[in-house]
Amino acid sequence: MIPVDPLQGPAVVLGMAGAALVVSRSQGIRRAGFAAWVVGNLLWVVYASVQENAYMMTLFGFYWVTAALGLMNTREKGNTDQFAS
Repeated sequence: MIPVDPLQGPAVVLGMAGAALVVSRSQGIRRAGFAAWVVGNLLWVVYASVQENAYMMTLFGFYWVTAALGLMNTREKGNTDQFAS
């Protein structure tokens, strides 16, 4: 049996689930996708910190910020295109 890393395993699953969910036309499902990315990217940041990998920490830190912004955009009432331009 392949051992599952307690940080990388869930981070991979959440990243893939987020990618599948954000393509939905439903705002609620898209919100769930961004939420999955927020948690998954945070796990990658923690993993990169443990591994002392500044490059990976920076990359997934940036992904975390963009996922958090995406999550906030899906919570906006009214015009959801206001942040697109």
